[in-house]
Amino acid sequence: MTALDARIPPDKKEAPLVAGSLWRAIWIMSWPLLITTVANSLVGITDVTMAGTLGSPHQAAVGLSEQIIFMFLLFIMATGTGTTALVSRYWGEGDREKALGFAAQSLVLSVCLGATLAAVSFFASHFALGFFCESKQVESLGTTYLSLFSLYMIPFSVVCISNSAFRAIGDAKTPLFVVLTFTSISIAGDILTIKYGWPVPGLGLQGIAFSALTASSIACLLSIYKISRSELAPCLKMLIPAVPEMIRKVVKIGIPSAFQRMAWATSVFVLFYILARCPQPTEALASWSVGMRVEGLMFMPVMALSMAVSSIVGQNLGAREVERAYKAGWHVTWIGVGMLTLLAAILFFMAEPIAMAMCKDATTIGYVTSYLRINALSEPWLALGMILGGAFQGAGDTRTPMWITVTTNWIIRLPLAWYLAIEMKLGPQGAWWAMTSSVVIMGLLSAWRFRSRSWTRLHL
Repeated sequence: MTALDARIPPDKKEAPLVAGSLWRAIWIMSWPLLITTVANSLVGITDVTMAGTLGSPHQAAVGLSEQIIFMFLLFIMATGTGTTALVSRYWGEGDREKALGFAAQSLVLSVCLGATLAAVSFFASHFALGFFCESKQVESLGTTYLSLFSLYMIPFSVVCISNSAFRAIGDAKTPLFVVLTFTSISIAGDILTIKYGWPVPGLGLQGIAFSALTASSIACLLSIYKISRSELAPCLKMLIPAVPEMIRKVVKIGIPSAFQRMAWATSVFVLFYILARCPQPTEALASWSVGMRVEGLMFMPVMALSMAVSSIVGQNLGAREVERAYKAGWHVTWIGVGMLTLLAAILFFMAEPIAMAMCKDATTIGYVTSYLRINALSEPWLALGMILGGAFQGAGDTRTPMWITVTTNWIIRLPLAWYLAIEMKLGPQGAWWAMTSSVVIMGLLSAWRFRSRSWTRLHL
């Protein structure tokens, strides 16, 4: 089949997510993405654990630097959201030409965006950290780390969009293979450079940055090869010339997603500001870095379900299977809620041993323990909000998750965190309670919006 084939009716073979058992569709998308997202979270945990062997200032520097990087990466991930919504919609509809065209133009956009953001991030690394941290040691360590890590965004952009396109057509196994390759190289690189001083002794945090850059570059080349051997192969011949109209549609859907992620990322910086003004700020910042990565082992699987339901909803709306799309949203959501309820119970009771395994400083261990126990209470609500948010994005309704994120983070979480942590003098524990409260409200708002079904009536 070529990119110029006429529109064809979708069937089970061409669009496997719109026919047959809905549970089967959920399964074939979810299990590879579950492993994929767990693998991604393991990279973050390895980064912060290896940094912890160098000391709490190094852990704090990695945590703060990667939040700055995330604020740039969110624009690339937003492009991936637009890619998934458009490619899945037209793939489910049977219009292969448009689906492949949007995949091609998303790749063009992402490469340009990755190069631009890498340059901006490199420049920002020399002044941004000082705004969010009073420790000169953490600032110095973070500046060196961030300036090297900035280059990671260029290959990451290709990997991100390639994986989004594969998921959109119902292929979750190829992204799994690419991510496992990236994860293996990155973790091995962290251990070799930090623990064994190979290939150059004394690299410190630079070793973690070099490992990430090497792993992402290899994953980028692998992604391109996989595209050339798949149903998406014709899109590689459609990269030139650029099609502004298609790029604008990807951007139109992606912009609210970018603002959603920016609202979350910038709220993290304000949370860093609050934690930096608590007693023992270095330990407070380090505990947030560790706690978030441990919690990531829980919400990353839910993120997998969110990505899975996004593709399923997109293809089914394209095939005019609206009721199937609606049912898929709830089916996947209840799977996630059940999973996180069980994992939250384990996290609550194992919080202290986990903290002791990842930290050496007694104060940091105490803060991490309270982080894990308090946030464990919000995990089922996190599943509710994240998975339904993925359904909205698959439908092209990226504004709903954006406004819910803005409301729960900026209107609820941050003022409450300041009040509890600073005014009430509860310290980091006050910030943890504010985080939990905002997540519960996020879940309730998402469920209310999903039940209205207004997201099913959007035209892309």
